[in-house]
Amino acid sequence: MKNQGRCLCGGLTWEISAEPFYAFNCHCKMCQKAHGTAFGTYWFVKPEQFHWTSDTDTLVQYGSSKELLRSSCDTCGSVVPYGGGSSGFWVAPGGCHDDGRGSDYDIFVVDSSPWHDLTGNLPRHDAYPPETGFPSFPNPPAAKPVDGAVRGGCMCGAVGYLVTEPMKTAYYCHCSRCRQGRAAPFASNGFTSLDGVTFTKGEDNLKSYKVPGAKHFTQVFCKTCSALMPRRDTERGVTVIPLGSLDDDPGFKPVAQIFTADKCKWHEITGPLPRFEAGPG
Repeated sequence: MKNQGRCLCGGLTWEISAEPFYAFNCHCKMCQKAHGTAFGTYWFVKPEQFHWTSDTDTLVQYGSSKELLRSSCDTCGSVVPYGGGSSGFWVAPGGCHDDGRGSDYDIFVVDSSPWHDLTGNLPRHDAYPPETGFPSFPNPPAAKPVDGAVRGGCMCGAVGYLVTEPMKTAYYCHCSRCRQGRAAPFASNGFTSLDGVTFTKGEDNLKSYKVPGAKHFTQVFCKTCSALMPRRDTERGVTVIPLGSLDDDPGFKPVAQIFTADKCKWHEITGPLPRFEAGPG
């Protein structure tokens, strides 16, 4: 078995040569912020079963806790594999590995966001399953409440923002670009007007990457921790908000699963939301 992966820009590529020995959907707050969506899916493989097939010049790392050093691409912001110690490599397969095993568990479900309905029949744990022996990691400190606005921010705290108007709509998107950009089975995107988001700090700490040839698709992320952040799309007059970056309940949930024709084969869509093979009907 050889299963190849890549980040959104293609600057970092890798290969795994064996079936993962664990596969989890992680709902912890750090994974929500790192991926900008409802949860991150991770495959665990032994160090000798993983290798980079590109140079790693654009690989950057951020210590989200004393125990965990997360990796991403400095060009496009995508989460890329990290680890290599006793627990093996942690590979986020959502964006690039269409084939492979489905997840064994939903973990850290105690942290699941209010805008995401947890559905499906996977066993659920509030931490790592006991048989793994993995330690738990603390969540990032909560931001201070702000009256009349919904707070959001990156993983490291360098960037903060407020959503100052109700969202117009929100979707779970399974298109290949969203999956590669978020390194997750799908993106969770909310939409406001162009002026619906105000950055309270760190706007100068943002980077962006536009996919060559794409009409609109651009990824905005924190320079320090690579967490996905809102982007203003002046051409369409909207601001796109990665829901995983929110600190508060927006009072609105995604209304549909879109571009399901592009979903990864190992991910099962569950729940009652309408499904569209392409854009929303």
